[in-house]
Amino acid sequence: MLTIRSSDIDLYPGSQEERLPGFSAQFPHICSHVLLPDGPAGACTWHWHKSMELFYVEKGALVYHTPGGQRLFRAGSGGMVNSNVLHRTQSLKNGTALRLHLFEAELLAGVPGGTVQQRYITPLVQRPGLELLALSPEVPGQAAALDLLRQSLYLDEDAFGYELRLQALLSEVWLAFVQQLPQLAPAAPERSTASDKVKQMILFMTAHAAEKLSVADIAATAFCSERECYRCFGTCLHTTPSDYLQNIRLQMASQLLLQTKLAVTDIAQRCGLGSSSYFGAQFRQHFGCSPTAYRAKWQDIDTPGHKSDSRTAASDATMEP
Repeated sequence: MLTIRSSDIDLYPGSQEERLPGFSAQFPHICSHVLLPDGPAGACTWHWHKSMELFYVEKGALVYHTPGGQRLFRAGSGGMVNSNVLHRTQSLKNGTALRLHLFEAELLAGVPGGTVQQRYITPLVQRPGLELLALSPEVPGQAAALDLLRQSLYLDEDAFGYELRLQALLSEVWLAFVQQLPQLAPAAPERSTASDKVKQMILFMTAHAAEKLSVADIAATAFCSERECYRCFGTCLHTTPSDYLQNIRLQMASQLLLQTKLAVTDIAQRCGLGSSSYFGAQFRQHFGCSPTAYRAKWQDIDTPGHKSDSRTAASDATMEP
């Protein structure tokens, strides 16, 4: 079990894939315990990954945002984010604790191209516009699936037979999601196209955040006009390209504050945020405190289990809204 917090994300330069210990192509899965404080520090950034994200909220409440909208999950509920879907979370009230699986769908598919993959895996993973599915204890039939999800998240990873027990439990939970598919209305295909363009632009903006970028520069990365660029960001992320870029820079700055001992002036320069006074004003507006106060509050917080090993991992492309 890997314990992480919202400030712990570490990315490979260029690819923007998340570094996670113990990656194994033989068993592509990781189980994490995520701790999110309330306020801006508890906001997980916009990201996407090929892996499925299956989660259960232990404490508190949080909102999952996707291009299609947002959904509130309270303690005792759970859900699944589909492969390659843009999403982010925001913790509410007094902070949130959740447990989640990140795993490749192939873990449950069995024989490539076989019956299980064709009947149960592909219809969910490749359903157009399917972003987020929920499990609620109040919905008949879903409480049992939530109980199985809880069991899967508390299995002893060092026990003999762990992998087989995990596959069995995940398969049962997966079936509960597949059974929801006939009741779901088809999504509009244009949102998927806009999401693909936004991903290309996010990668460019993240890689060049320290540079002076225009909307035209950003739009050219996805081979679209400035007008189309604004439309895509409005449709998927409900913000503008300029505001998104500023938030990328502020998120980078917050991570450098926690992960390095660099001076505030140096961090401002590295993140394309200009002078230390401008950086301080923008940071205070976004996070509600100065960069120095943010560092003092969050840098030395102990996260029990943060250094624990994990036998498996999954890739994650992560950005700030």
